[in-house]
Order: sequence, then structure tokens, then C-alpha cells
Amino acid sequence: MDYSTIYRTHDSAEVSIIKHKFEEEKLNYQILDEHTSSSAGIAGMGGEGMRIQVQESQIVKAKTILKQIGYLGEWKDDLKKQRRNQPARKWIFIFLAALVLIIVAFLIMWFMNP
Repeated sequence: MDYSTIYRTHDSAEVSIIKHKFEEEKLNYQILDEHTSSSAGIAGMGGEGMRIQVQESQIVKAKTILKQIGYLGEWKDDLKKQRRNQPARKWIFIFLAALVLIIVAFLIMWFMNP
């Protein structure tokens, strides 16, 4: 049986939910790097997270299930998940960085004022 990776994540809660749905639908799946990812801590020293694989013949059904439960964004042919909210994350990061700089500037002015 050949398996293909259809989803990657660092979140063990997502893996648990996906496992439950796949078992309900009687899909043949396997989870790679589940134990090494959880034992290595946050992001596991550059690891790619846990990989969820399904049989080649069940890929379409598995993708449909992942879309229904909200874990699958736009699907590309290279089997990488593309999230739609990437630009929003970038702007949130820029806003938070600017906010930190403003707070630091105020603190410097406050403490440097005679």
C-alpha cells in the first residue's frame, strides 16, 4: 500500500481531530513524526511537524473530509497547503512591531527626561 502526505501540522489537537474523523470514515491513514514532534517541544528543532498520510486510492475522500472540518485551504498540485490568511498575518506582525517600537520610544523619552 502506498501512502501520500496530505497534511502537515505541529498541533497535536488537530491531529487528534483528524484521526477521529478518518476513523469514522474508515480511511486507512498513518501519522508520521507524531512522537518525535511532541517530545521535541515547540516546532521540534526545525522539524516539519506531524505528517498525515492516506492511501493513494483514498486521497480525494481524505481531502474532502479535511475541507469539511476546515483544515484544508487551497490545494496545490505539489501537495502543500496554502493558507488564505497569510497577508493578514504579515500586517498583524508589522502592526505589533510598530507598537513595540512606539512603546520603547515613550519609555526612553520618559526615563531620559530630567
